[in-house]
Formats: sequence, C-alpha cells, structure tokens
Amino acid sequence: MTMAKDYLHNKFKHSIEAGILQYGVGQETTSADVAEILATSEYDWLFIDGEHGPHTVQTILDVARAIAPYDMTPVVRVPEAGTGILKQLLDSGIQNIIIPKVETGEETERIMYWASYAPRGNRGFGATAVRAGRFGRHADYLERNVDEICILPQIESKRGMENLEDIVKTPGVGAIFLGPIDLAVDMGHGIDIFHPEVAAAMDDMIKRIKALGKPVGTIAVTPEQAKHFVDLGVSFLGLGADTAFLANAADTTLSMFKKGIEG
Repeated sequence: MTMAKDYLHNKFKHSIEAGILQYGVGQETTSADVAEILATSEYDWLFIDGEHGPHTVQTILDVARAIAPYDMTPVVRVPEAGTGILKQLLDSGIQNIIIPKVETGEETERIMYWASYAPRGNRGFGATAVRAGRFGRHADYLERNVDEICILPQIESKRGMENLEDIVKTPGVGAIFLGPIDLAVDMGHGIDIFHPEVAAAMDDMIKRIKALGKPVGTIAVTPEQAKHFVDLGVSFLGLGADTAFLANAADTTLSMFKKGIEG
C-alpha cells in the first residue's frame, strides 16, 4: 500500500539539527479540537504538556492525530521518566519526548536505556504492529528509529546545571530543553525568570550546550527575550499556550466591549 507521506520522518528533529529555528506553542488542555485550531496556525511544533496538563497516553494520541494532517510536529513532555510511559508514547508514534527535571548523566543514561532497543537499551519491540510503524506499513521502523526519535532531557535546576556536560554528552540524546521557571524557583528567585542570576545561568547553559554540538531550546515570554535566545543559538522556542491565549482573549474581549458600552 502506498503511504500518503513518510510518517517516520521527524521534521522537528531534523530541523533543529540543521539549525532551522522551530516555533512552538503549548497545549495544556486535552482537547483535540484545540490542537487542530493551533495546527492551522504557522507554529512548527505543538508542546503537549503531560507534566502539568491532565493528559493521558490516550489524550496525547488524540491530539497527535488531530494535528497529523498539518505541518506541525507533536513534542510531548511526560510527567516523569519511566520505562512504561516511554514505551507507550514511542509505540504510539510520538517521536519527540521531553523528560522534566533531569539532573545527572546517570539519569539520562537510564532514560536512553528505556527509550532504545537492544543492544543500546531494553525497549520491547512491537512498533510495526502499532501506530509507530503505521500498523505494519513502515516495515523499516527498526532500522530508522534511531535517526527519527528525539529524546530531550530538560535541565531546570541547579543540580542539572552543574551536571550539564554529563547530560548533554550521554549517547543518543537528541536535544536539550531548558526550563527557566523551575530554575528560577530552585535558585531562590520565585518565578522571576528575568532575575540577573537566572538570566546569566540561562545564557551560560545555552552557550555550553551549543559548544557541545547539541541543539538547545527553551520557552520565551517576550519577543525581546526570544530574540536574545535566538542570537545565542537556540534552535527551538515555546511561545505561549492554549490556556493563556484563552484567558487573555476572554479578558481583552470583555474589556473592549465594556469600554464601548459603558464608556
């Protein structure tokens, strides 16, 4: 059977490896309708947040299917590392997985062990029977999976920052995602991601990761901050989220109509 597209080709991974900036948007809600609306915009990747949003493997799969016809790649953040969740997501065809709060090289090695087939790891093979291999349509899944899967440890603590080189240099890691908010909290500055100490730490990590030859990305809350990160060499950025968009639009619309009616 002829496939309409090469579903194994991971545009997000190959783009960040080539240094092509990828713009992302977050999804906290579990709605496939919301995902499809976001996919009709021009964002490159959808940041499906399974750490803070109430996602399950099924809702993640529903969202991924909703955006599949569009030019947007799903990137999923799991609640925590584990062999079960990694197997389920990878076999569901989710190729880009962010692991939050990774702090050591040993943790990273364990994550890669769970996400890899033997001899690198212990992932069980069933991908060609399920969505990952498009139900047997991609019989070459085993041969291609290493080049198409992207595991992204997230560094967002002082300990992770101290062990950055060990994390980045772990074989198989696809890219690094930096979390400025949790880093600010861990450094004792609340959620002030613009605190000079936090900003300096972010800049230093981006430079170090780039020097080690690994793609790096983060979130940005202003255009100026985004431009600063891009100038330092980030390859992917998360910009806003569905819940924030809805809240802001609701407030703005109500304020605009009240002003027109009440003066």
